[in-house]
Amino acid sequence: MYIAYILPSLRNQGPIIVVKSLSDYLIQHGCEVDIFYFDDLQGMSFNCVTRRILMNEPIDFDKYDIIHSHCLRPDKYVVKWKKNIHRAVVISTLHQDTYRSFRYQYNSLLARLFTWYWCWLQSRFDAVISISNQLRDIYNKKIKTDVVTIYNGCPVDLEMVRDYVLIDKLKDIKSRYRLIGTYAFVTKRKGLDQVLKALPELIKYAVVIIGEGPDIARLKQMSADLDIANRVFFFPYQKTPRNYLPYFDMYVMPSYSEGFGLSMVEAALAKKAIVCSNLPSFYEIFPNDEASFFELNNIGSLKNAIGKAYEAKEDLGERAYKRSCEYFTSKKMAENHLIFYKRMMDRLNLSE
Repeated sequence: MYIAYILPSLRNQGPIIVVKSLSDYLIQHGCEVDIFYFDDLQGMSFNCVTRRILMNEPIDFDKYDIIHSHCLRPDKYVVKWKKNIHRAVVISTLHQDTYRSFRYQYNSLLARLFTWYWCWLQSRFDAVISISNQLRDIYNKKIKTDVVTIYNGCPVDLEMVRDYVLIDKLKDIKSRYRLIGTYAFVTKRKGLDQVLKALPELIKYAVVIIGEGPDIARLKQMSADLDIANRVFFFPYQKTPRNYLPYFDMYVMPSYSEGFGLSMVEAALAKKAIVCSNLPSFYEIFPNDEASFFELNNIGSLKNAIGKAYEAKEDLGERAYKRSCEYFTSKKMAENHLIFYKRMMDRLNLSE
């Protein structure tokens, strides 16, 4: 099977991490995989050919059995060149609640317009993979093609390449405080300001935020304004931030909107207690009290969830680990993708 993945960049973010896990597995199982991307940003290393392309530059579409795009520009690219795709099955992935993601960037009217446009693009594909049942149910009627759920997954093992200067700093922080950790591309949608608002009364705790993004400056100013800057630590982008999970007491994911909590599952696979907002997509991942949930914008609820997670961190970590091993490993995700690819190819062959 020949597969092309079309990506916005190779940057270490959710959709690209997913494709990295997929491609590693598929290559091991005899598939030929090529990666195409638009932006030349600091990125991940793939075990296959990667090539930068332009929107007006066609690839050799007829080389592939599956063309699978991720995110808006790649979807737009596939639709733009769809008349040149004669034999491949074309697939997109729904990675987020599209409207809510746009709503954090634009006003309601623009968010609705951009959501309509993206759903229209995805309706031109042979199928769309949703990363949760919740997203599938929201967009099933808006996207006029088959929408199926395949959960994301993460590697079970940590990598050995680590920044030991950063590790020493984390060890030092943890020797003085109970350590709440998180990593992300930091935007307002990630809800990290809620954690900072809770921290003044959580005097035994410190927070580590690994990553970059447009909300970092605001969070740093908030830390100073709340007089907690000595207990909030910002570290820059790390290529494999999950390597530093062992040094956290718990992982926090206070997002206002997420299609799937990929880093939360990484924390679970590292047996970390998880504190997360009460999003339906998070309850879908951990429906049986495998995480400590809090009510969005309720700082008292968040403080209680943090305390519960610390007191029961071993038990919570073990239960989250068991569930994630059963449903959310990269192996499970890739196996489900491969089954789906073969089914779509069989369907296309029968229709010819």
